[in-house]
Amino acid sequence: MRIFLLALAVFCIVHFVRVDLTDGTIPLAAFFDEESSCIEETVNHSIVIRAVEGDTIESLFALYPDPTLNFLERLEKFYSLNPHLERQQFLAGEEIKLPLGEQPDTECEESNER
Repeated sequence: MRIFLLALAVFCIVHFVRVDLTDGTIPLAAFFDEESSCIEETVNHSIVIRAVEGDTIESLFALYPDPTLNFLERLEKFYSLNPHLERQQFLAGEEIKLPLGEQPDTECEESNER
């Protein structure tokens, strides 16, 4: 009976140590250095407009210019915002999202806690 209880105790200790090594606090404790974390967020800038009869992609891009993107990049973003408009003409009164240039916002936090 003592051997069974001793084996059970050893099994429990080994199990808890294994779980702590793989999922617990030991891997997070001292093995990772705290570095400055820079997070670069790119916000998808777009505006919503209402199309009128006779509008085309070129006319909308001319009305709302964006010097940061060339035509092909802007067209790709346009179809990612409006996938339902591929191979279709605009309907009068339809709401369309037009992409505008994206300026990344960088947030850097220095960590001096040790």
